Amino acid sequence: MKKFLCKSFLFAAVFFIIDKLFYVFIHLSPNYQVDNRIELLLQGKINKDIIVLGSSRGAMNIIASQIEQETGQSAYNIAFPGSDVEFHNFILKTLLKYNKKPKTIIFSVDEPFELIPTTSITYRLDRLYPLVKYNYINQELINRGDRNFTSWFMCLSRLNKTNFTLERKPTRFDSILPCGSMPVNFKNPKLIMKYKYEIRPYSIARESLIKNTAYQSILKQCMVNNIQVVFAFSPNFAAHSSTFENRIRDLALNNSKFFVYDTTNSVYQNKLYFYDESHLNKMGATIFTRELSGFLNQMCKK
Repeated sequence: MKKFLCKSFLFAAVFFIIDKLFYVFIHLSPNYQVDNRIELLLQGKINKDIIVLGSSRGAMNIIASQIEQETGQSAYNIAFPGSDVEFHNFILKTLLKYNKKPKTIIFSVDEPFELIPTTSITYRLDRLYPLVKYNYINQELINRGDRNFTSWFMCLSRLNKTNFTLERKPTRFDSILPCGSMPVNFKNPKLIMKYKYEIRPYSIARESLIKNTAYQSILKQCMVNNIQVVFAFSPNFAAHSSTFENRIRDLALNNSKFFVYDTTNSVYQNKLYFYDESHLNKMGATIFTRELSGFLNQMCKK
């Protein structure tokens, strides 16, 4: 029995030592991120008057540095392509936990999938994997069922294959400006677009309770912290859905503001200003952001 215990102890000691050697990958992973905005949040470095929240439409269609120039207020974009409202909720919680609260949140909503499940926008766990050295991130991964309690004391339990890729692999879409925005300045040569005049009805029955709860959590956090919420509806290469807009309005808090792009502007029916059917290119984003800045300036005068 004594011999067995000695061998067991020796094995455990060797395993413990080997496990700790993998800490180097945990420590180095953040250095190889293409997008370090979440780490900037964790480090308390995003302290701005105006924050842009959302997915790729927020990231690509709203240029925070232009808002700064046109409103005189500091601004930063923490919208993440491919992310859903649950992830937006986590990003806002992180912002408020480690940084000074902003005056205004520009909530860029995804028409029509803000509250409807789809594979195109999800909870971006992959954005968290490089940051597992932060206990806050590790706990979030545990909360999401992606890690278990052993990750609190075992390095290997915090790691996945992402952490072993010690090189940056940017794509053309990873052109992140210092203000956090990601406007697209190149064309999509394979895309053939035709403007859609038909307005599809919005189906409340398809909404997810989980996404709806996350949406309400965002609004409640803003209310508790006295943050003005501005819902931003950016254009698709299609007619604007008033039924989707009305649904967002119905669920919003009383003090929320709503900015809808100028639906009479023919630019938004011109494919030269779009990257694809759901996203503006840099030329289109500049025009949309200018309209948004004008709306924010009018808000300040009231």
